[in-house]
Amino acid sequence: MSKLSISFTLGKASVPHQANIEHNNREFVANNVSKDRISENITYIRQDIQEVYQQLFGKALEEYNTKQKQPCRRIKDYFRHISDSKREEAFYEIIVQFGDSKTAPCQSKTGEITKFMLDEYMKDFQKRNPNLHVFNAVLHMDEASPHLHVNFVPFYTKERKKGLSKGVSMKSALNEQGFTAKNFKENRLVAWEENERGIMEKILNEYGFSREDKNAKYEHKTVDEFKKSQDEKKIILALKESRKVSDEKISADKIRRLNEKLKLVEKENKNLEVQKNSPYKSFFYSSPEKQSFVQAKLDEKSIPYRETENGFEAQECYVDEIRKIEKQFTPTGSVRDKIRNDIDRLLMQSSNIDELLEKLQKEKYEIKQGKYLAVRSVDSKNFIRLKSLGEHYSEYAIKNRIRAKKKYELEIEKKINSVKKESTEFIVLRTIKFYTAAFSNGALPVRKREKTKPFSWNNDSELDKLIILNNKINAGATLTTLKKDFENSENAVTEKEKILDKAKADLKTFCDIKEKTEVIFENKKSAIFTHQQAEETLKQYPNINSFNYKNIEKLINDETENIRQAEENLEAEKEKLRQSADIFSVAEKVFGGTYVQSLVHEERDRQESEFIPNGLKKS
Repeated sequence: MSKLSISFTLGKASVPHQANIEHNNREFVANNVSKDRISENITYIRQDIQEVYQQLFGKALEEYNTKQKQPCRRIKDYFRHISDSKREEAFYEIIVQFGDSKTAPCQSKTGEITKFMLDEYMKDFQKRNPNLHVFNAVLHMDEASPHLHVNFVPFYTKERKKGLSKGVSMKSALNEQGFTAKNFKENRLVAWEENERGIMEKILNEYGFSREDKNAKYEHKTVDEFKKSQDEKKIILALKESRKVSDEKISADKIRRLNEKLKLVEKENKNLEVQKNSPYKSFFYSSPEKQSFVQAKLDEKSIPYRETENGFEAQECYVDEIRKIEKQFTPTGSVRDKIRNDIDRLLMQSSNIDELLEKLQKEKYEIKQGKYLAVRSVDSKNFIRLKSLGEHYSEYAIKNRIRAKKKYELEIEKKINSVKKESTEFIVLRTIKFYTAAFSNGALPVRKREKTKPFSWNNDSELDKLIILNNKINAGATLTTLKKDFENSENAVTEKEKILDKAKADLKTFCDIKEKTEVIFENKKSAIFTHQQAEETLKQYPNINSFNYKNIEKLINDETENIRQAEENLEAEKEKLRQSADIFSVAEKVFGGTYVQSLVHEERDRQESEFIPNGLKKS
């Protein structure tokens, strides 16, 4: 069995030459491109990145901006916002290849086979990766060997505590696709890349090839390391050259200076080697805001780190620098916001106002009871009256909120006693009871549905899922029907994708015909098609002539509108798929008895470590 290698390379938008859409789309032609073979390239999709961001995040951005009272916090251009940030990439690019210029060159038999293999890989990429929106994809057949460029925007759909309800995040996108981190080295990204390489190997085997392991031992170098190695090469070369010429042409002093430079480079390289081999330390922060701040600064300073489930890891040689960064952090939330959040959380863990005040004292609040109830946190100089925090935080309002909490729990208990034991409704209601009990015991975090309103059982995004599931159960749904709904949604998305793909293929055909008619009837030059290719194509369309060829513009406009409508229909169907996937996932955990346990486990993981000022995890 013949062997071919597999290449799967991920690039970032922020790194020069790693995600070059203009090159991919041949908006400029590099020296290594055969211009006469550009027409053999296959374009699967080509969307404007700004339009993609509007399509994906326009609604979420509008909702987010509506909630921002301060204009400075509103985001005008989400694409520019992400591009300018150091935390997320605006988009990514992968380059996929079977074989290389020696084993599978273009215009060879093997090269033609790898073209079909790449086409097969591309057709299922979006289906495999629903959270990686592909906006540009091109198969190049005009260079040394066939290869595929795929540009995509990673997005999350599950609402976060802060920011947009739907936004850009590679980590969250892969998390929603089911990829998890086994340990610090085998993170989500590594798991996803290995999965894609596995898909490539499967395609390779289906076409009668086995995978070639090149066993390359190229060591990845940082920019500094690379520069140092290049300097060293230059100096060594200069020394070698100096020994070839006569003493009349070069002085001993110059050789001495070169030797000194070489020793300095060797010393710096040794320091780099020590740094590279220094052990990793774990950094954990109780404040997600602080962690984001530190990581953003690390990105600015090009200090390498790797994300973990509860924080990140960095090498010991950077600890001092990270401590300096931590001292620069200043929490942006006001003292009043913190008091409101703490009251919201502790109120739902209390049976009366006295118990709430006790819990506040345990969290280092000072309490002053007089005509008006007031508290003082460790971050504030003065006492703050609870009624000044808003209508939901007066003593009277807090008592009413506690009564409403207890009433909700009592109603759930009554419903549990009124339904048949071990029925599906009983299981869901019992899960709701377990959830409220786990939260009351401090085992779960606050997850608001409406961020601007106080937390309550009626404003809990996790409980919402259980309520929706219970409503579906009451309407006759079962785990089997929920699974069927999920499968139907998947099929519906596939059908909508086919309609969209056909519309895009038709549009490409119309655009190609338009360009070829202009070559024939208007004598225009084309960077893609030759005059002969245009003539050959128009022979297939004898009805097109110099009088009616401009009518193709109407077909293009109509098909463009069809694509817009198809994209809207597809997005609506994807939203249904996400909802059915969510509810089916919840149902599986509820009926498996693991829903609350999994939430508790996630929160325990987040809080498992003690936090100290410098962020290092205690052993």
